[in-house]
Amino acid sequence: MITGARLVLILTLFALPRLAAGAAGSRPPNILFIMVDEMRWNVMSCAGHPLVKTPNLDRIAREGTRFATAYTVAPICGPSRYSFFTSRYAHVHGAIDNSEDATPLPGQVVLPAILKKEGYETAISGKLHFSPRGPAYGFDYFWSDRNEGPGKLPRWPEHVRAKYGKDVNAMKMPGSSPFPDDPLGKDLATIEVQPEDTQVFWTTARAEEYLDKRDRSRPFFLYVSYLEPHSPSLLVEMYRRMFDPAKVPIPPLPEKTSTGTKRTADNRHEVADPAIVRAMTAAYFAKVQMVDDNVGRLLARLKKDGLDENTIIIFSADHGNMLGDHGRWFKGVMHEGSSRIPLLMKVPASHPAAATFNRGKVVNEIVENIDVMPTLMNLIGRPLPRDPGFQGMDLAPLVAGNTAGWKNRAFAERGSCMIRTPEFKLIQTRGRGSEAPYELYDMQRDPREDMNLAGDPKYAKIQAELNRQLEAWLAQTAPLPIMPGVQTKWDDSPAAAADAPVKKRPREKRAPREKAAKHD
Repeated sequence: MITGARLVLILTLFALPRLAAGAAGSRPPNILFIMVDEMRWNVMSCAGHPLVKTPNLDRIAREGTRFATAYTVAPICGPSRYSFFTSRYAHVHGAIDNSEDATPLPGQVVLPAILKKEGYETAISGKLHFSPRGPAYGFDYFWSDRNEGPGKLPRWPEHVRAKYGKDVNAMKMPGSSPFPDDPLGKDLATIEVQPEDTQVFWTTARAEEYLDKRDRSRPFFLYVSYLEPHSPSLLVEMYRRMFDPAKVPIPPLPEKTSTGTKRTADNRHEVADPAIVRAMTAAYFAKVQMVDDNVGRLLARLKKDGLDENTIIIFSADHGNMLGDHGRWFKGVMHEGSSRIPLLMKVPASHPAAATFNRGKVVNEIVENIDVMPTLMNLIGRPLPRDPGFQGMDLAPLVAGNTAGWKNRAFAERGSCMIRTPEFKLIQTRGRGSEAPYELYDMQRDPREDMNLAGDPKYAKIQAELNRQLEAWLAQTAPLPIMPGVQTKWDDSPAAAADAPVKKRPREKRAPREKAAKHD
């Protein structure tokens, strides 16, 4: 049965203009998709941040489009990334957590595999965070900063061990961790490695290595996926001293965590100590600027190679970080710090859509990360099939100023779930014994989400209607899209990369810190 909302989506997909249709039959543009991990939407100078300076991200926003009210549909790493690459909500594709057991339902169609079928050469440098971890998922080149991928190309931990003879966690400068016994604060330390050997610089270098060896007869899809600004905050000295914690503003904090003033590994997401929050926030800001420095390297490389003339650039994050809001750190909740993300897009100057995309516009309507994939495919002149299995909407008409029929709302889920409209946000918490299973916020008057209006008789009708929409969304299903020739079977024996056979790599035992990441 097709719901009213799905019918609107299908009709909209039929009606949207195909801005890149003129490019069909000619070589489509390259794609540089830059993903960061755990970056809030507002930690950029172009978004008005008072301390963090991001000239390179600002340049993409100034020369392209910034979506100021973008949300992930699942504020945790793996599910969000699957939604980016499938244009499907998490409860529809089935990957709802970060654990290795939280694999999507069989038959999902992912973006790299689609682009590969369309003739693109595909490469990833950095973090993918799909399960199972062994397959290539349509990537011809797979440089990983962690234990994932086919294992043919060197990984970042192997690089560090080969150069320094020990793991990066063993290279902390003595006395550089001010909170060595705190489950959260111990993530902060200065490491004695060269800047070029840090995770973010290594990831950029592998992207540049790919650009050196790429097949110049084919367009490329290059996915550069930084772990930063996610913890652990192991920084080299030049970044560690970039921000003075004493001058870093922090939100009001509770007097204590749910278990008192001392945290344990089970509640390390709760924060009540201003000193730790200031120090960790200062490190977080430094990591954002480190990302921006490396985005600048990528932009410079595109210009040097003449690739900026024919490359679409996308910058976004899988989710945010609460940074002390509501007494929390990390993500996984529905509040703005966790669920709202940065989203920047720029197209080549010669592209038919450049006149609308490349004018420094700030789009304030609400968008979701599932909207990126249909937008991208339309921009390269290879629109997705008109298939209700793809749940996102093309952003191009919105950028052009056509708001008629735009959904202007976002859903998200991860234990709790939410619906966000321009006026309100309703959060529903299930199965956790919460004393307040609903939270309702007036996002116009209370953007910090300080006053919970749930249960207030004056807002009863609004709460009931938003809850009805939320329940209808949770009940949504979508058929698997059918795209002949696109690989949809992923196991531990992935297709070979372009330049050499892939040998099946034995699974490594997960480190304790990595295992904890599914909760962080």
